[in-house]
Amino acid sequence: MRLRKFRVRAYRCIHDSGEITVGDLAAFVGRNESGKTTILQALTLLNKDESISDLDLCDEMSEELKGEIRLVEGEFELSTNEINIVRERFPAIPKLTKIKLFRDNKNPRVQYEFDIHLNEDENRELNSWENFSRQILGFLDTIPNHIRIQIDTTFFESPPPKNQKMFDEGMAEFSNQFHMVSAQEPRVVEAWEKIYNSPENQFSNLLSGVNERIALENFISEELHPRFVYFSDYKKIYGNINLDEYLREESGEQTSSIEYVEEFDKAETVRNLFYLAELNMKELDVVKETPSKCIKLLNTASNRLTNKLNPAWKGDPIHVDLRYNPGNIMSIVISDIHRDGTVTNTGLLNRRAEGFKWTFSFIVNFAAETQRAELKEAILLLDEPARNLHPTQQMGISDLLKNLAGSNQVLYATHSPFMIFDYTPGNLLVVELDNRKHLSRIFYDYWNAGDKTLTPILYGLSRGLVESIIDREIGTNSRPVIIVETMSDAMYLNAFDKFLQDPNISMNPLNVVAAYSKNSVLPLAIFYRNHGYRTFILLDNSGESKQISAQLVSNEFSPTQIILFELEGNKLESIEDYIVLEDYLHAVNQTFEIKLRHEGYSSLGPQDVSSRGGNGILENLKAIWREHREDDWGVFENEEITRYVCEKIYLEEAGFLSDKTKDQFRTLYRLIAERIRQYENVASRTHLDRFQKAGSRG
Repeated sequence: MRLRKFRVRAYRCIHDSGEITVGDLAAFVGRNESGKTTILQALTLLNKDESISDLDLCDEMSEELKGEIRLVEGEFELSTNEINIVRERFPAIPKLTKIKLFRDNKNPRVQYEFDIHLNEDENRELNSWENFSRQILGFLDTIPNHIRIQIDTTFFESPPPKNQKMFDEGMAEFSNQFHMVSAQEPRVVEAWEKIYNSPENQFSNLLSGVNERIALENFISEELHPRFVYFSDYKKIYGNINLDEYLREESGEQTSSIEYVEEFDKAETVRNLFYLAELNMKELDVVKETPSKCIKLLNTASNRLTNKLNPAWKGDPIHVDLRYNPGNIMSIVISDIHRDGTVTNTGLLNRRAEGFKWTFSFIVNFAAETQRAELKEAILLLDEPARNLHPTQQMGISDLLKNLAGSNQVLYATHSPFMIFDYTPGNLLVVELDNRKHLSRIFYDYWNAGDKTLTPILYGLSRGLVESIIDREIGTNSRPVIIVETMSDAMYLNAFDKFLQDPNISMNPLNVVAAYSKNSVLPLAIFYRNHGYRTFILLDNSGESKQISAQLVSNEFSPTQIILFELEGNKLESIEDYIVLEDYLHAVNQTFEIKLRHEGYSSLGPQDVSSRGGNGILENLKAIWREHREDDWGVFENEEITRYVCEKIYLEEAGFLSDKTKDQFRTLYRLIAERIRQYENVASRTHLDRFQKAGSRG
């Protein structure tokens, strides 16, 4: 079950978040004390066993809280498997695809809303525990009274059993009692056996509830209710562990420290370390006096630990050694493993830098907690998972989160631009504090938040251009901006401008800005437009780019501002398709003949490329490279060809570029120039001003 929308009200600093759409891997970005943690913690109120403290209710809404207020509500989408499970148990109800859960300030339980009609009249035909109990008690009323008064019916007058085992035990005990009391009445026993052995009366078939709605609610609560798992405290591991202290802590005895020499606060992280290593303390205790067996046990555990940590570790891999020392001390020894196989920097973990220790500890804690819980279809809430990490290691954590997002939904708070993976609204949400009211606001359309709040996002979208974007005086007095999807597009536009030397169709009146990725084109264009720039967007003529074009139009960009690659009425997949095939292959062959000389590379001709039947030069070349994957050609990198072509133009050594290639780029520049003229003929100052938001916000 995945959370698709949520709303928080009257909870701590949040008056009303509004309805927020959220994706499967979503980041909450905001300044300190903006309310990111509050949002994550509010969502945990949708857990079945969570309680609400009066201290968590918003002080400023005391009047509203006198009545009933939904503190948090979430709309959930059922998976195909979950839909089928419900249909199997409730074949008579309409297909259920969505459920709304909410928690209010008056009812201690999570409540449900369904988008289908459900019968709320008592239904004695429903195959439920209540009706089953009623059937049993009704049967007992029909047997002779001298038997009836000897039978204990507590089991059937109690709430439904929690599981199959409790049901079986209760039924078996009752049945044994019944047989003993009714031994002299074979017809009574026979009638009971029919009820006892009826397939319809098996626990797996019994629902809980007296009507359709209650039965469905109870079934969802027991079988499908979503789990919110909150992570906020990431403990640090040091180099030496005193196993005596650790075992005392595990048994519940209070100790001042479980670390040898180094300070440490809890046994939890050490427990996580041993869990990942699958190291059993009892097994270690048996072999620790036999060096050969002890070494073998710890080597196996060390290899398990290393294999589980390295997938999330960026840079050169590490190897972890667990070593047993006199005094019942376990040492954690770390080595760097280089690509050439050499091993360096072997030493205790506590000798590494603080950032290294924190990274190591975070991965150990998080990996162990998620694996131990066997998290599947859970909603993971992480508060600052990249705290204190170098950007390279943040990317390692991002891989960990992406892997978890396959079978879980992951929502996390961050300040770091390196922890933002997706700029799609719903996968990126901004939390902002209203300084006047001291209340949090959540922005789904995050580009409308204040500039200071957006700083990490802006650095991610267009890292070196942040200062120029947020200075509105620069925007309103600058040349038009043309946003392109890749750095290659920007390089070709500028290089061929120099190559053609045609002032009538020059790129010189424009600022060419390369987006960080395709899904950053839309918000980047909105930011520039909103800060006073005359903004145009140049896109590939691919399916994904057409979706971006439609999103731009829905965000009030004129079709005149959106330029798709085309030539003589034909759609082009990339800017490289403006280069004649023979010209482009010259650059490809010059680049890769030397680079792949030892991998059997031979010059490619036009027929080699066009025979692949793909859309455009790049798709065909990538297909050729995939065919030579086993020959160690790697992946075709068109950026290398871009650099080759642009460098030759700069050095005035681009004689391999034909007049036809030049003419085709002239066609592109004419298209761009014509669109700019069309737009500026109809655009007015009023039209531009209405997109300039209040610049003082944030």
